Amino acid sequence: MVTSLLQFLKAERTGNWKLHLSSIATMLPHYFAMDRQNYARFLPVYLADMQRLELTHPDVYKEFAAGNHSISRPGQPFSQVSADMALEQSVNADSKSRGGVIGKSQSSAALERWFLTIHERASITSALKTIYGLQDGEQASHKEAAPRRVKRDEEDVQKMMGCFSLGLMTDPFTHDSDALLNIATGVVLPEDVAQTLLHSTEKGRQQMSDFIEKRINSNSVGFWEPIPNMKIKTFSSANKKIHAKSSDKLVTVNADRDLFGWLLIVSNTRQICLKDVLSFELSPVPYSLANADGSLRKGVKSVLCSILEKDVNVIQRLTASPNLTVVIIDGCHTDVKICWSKYLWGAF
Repeated sequence: MVTSLLQFLKAERTGNWKLHLSSIATMLPHYFAMDRQNYARFLPVYLADMQRLELTHPDVYKEFAAGNHSISRPGQPFSQVSADMALEQSVNADSKSRGGVIGKSQSSAALERWFLTIHERASITSALKTIYGLQDGEQASHKEAAPRRVKRDEEDVQKMMGCFSLGLMTDPFTHDSDALLNIATGVVLPEDVAQTLLHSTEKGRQQMSDFIEKRINSNSVGFWEPIPNMKIKTFSSANKKIHAKSSDKLVTVNADRDLFGWLLIVSNTRQICLKDVLSFELSPVPYSLANADGSLRKGVKSVLCSILEKDVNVIQRLTASPNLTVVIIDGCHTDVKICWSKYLWGAF
């Protein structure tokens, strides 16, 4: 799967049309296996149309085969991007920046007139940037091959190796077990789930073949009929989920250890004692006295009275003691306990 993704990126960055089609064909079974309905439904049609492009539109095929299915704006090697991304980086970026459509008008007619000339204004903007040297010209090397970028990438690799040596992450090259595990969290998939996930590509390829045979090559099943979900479990679906009620709503809480993992990494890199950190509440306010929004918690006074009287032996009369004693009388409580009659109320 990783190789297919890298091949697809290489096809886009280098303008390799044949590699573009072959990498999409390689990724197609994964879309069926992971229940990506839109990609699974329309990519077979896209591949079939593109395979016949040389016969149906030879001029377009000639341009695509020459590497023009993707666009290189700066002219650097290995920097071509797909047409929709190039559109976002040029025309749409100029229209949504300062002086663009944002805050232009609320009138639909004015916006329609504005969009009819957007391509002309975008070409003028690009020409002005070229005149004033605001756009990078052709360079002999890619920015990711610059010494500073190479140095930063190497530092990232060393940090990753440090996490492996400190035991913060599982080293996949020294792990002897055949179990399928997540190197970041250490979660091990159950054997049945792991086997299903490992064979998901074959299942997706089988479903892809059935889809093409029954919905494209023949009309035994309608093209727009729902595609059955395979519901293959992954690491994310294997997390434990707790259902809790909050404000009459059912909330699903996922068991996530990422936060604790981040704390471990920070404590090791900054030489912080994690035991001292966890001795305090990890919140801006103490939850025993206040809510998450900072408002004080409100309790029932009678409940507090019951808790205070639970382990206290109440006597009817105080005994004489040579020590200094203090008697606390709750006036409000006494006031509630007195049986007031209408005559007494009248006296007050």
